Amino acid sequence: MMNRQVIHFSSVRKTIFIALLCLGSLLLSQEMNAQADLKGKKQVSEQTDKKTTKLELTVAGMSCQAGCADGIDHLLSRREGVVKSNTTYATGISSIWYDQAIISEKEIIELIGKRGFKATVKTTQTKIKDQ
Repeated sequence: MMNRQVIHFSSVRKTIFIALLCLGSLLLSQEMNAQADLKGKKQVSEQTDKKTTKLELTVAGMSCQAGCADGIDHLLSRREGVVKSNTTYATGISSIWYDQAIISEKEIIELIGKRGFKATVKTTQTKIKDQ
């Protein structure tokens, strides 16, 4: 009878050990992801601080934030030369910071057009100077 209790206690200890090990791995993974997110945000902030051009577009044809506006931002974020993009369904405005040496205003408008939306320039471009 005593041997059976020892075996049972031993398996409980192993289960607790494995659970703690998994929890520790999960916490470490979350910490690493949080640090990577902060690093990514810092890089975007540094890129935005450099000399870039801001373009504001009126975007017609969007029907939602998640699929349409966020889809435009995702598309532009993958394009070299686009530093930052913020598109809002409620206002129909897309604000884009980009490097003119790499991508043009026309190319940005064409990219949005290929997604099925009509983009037109809302305001004139403004240079953001080095700080």
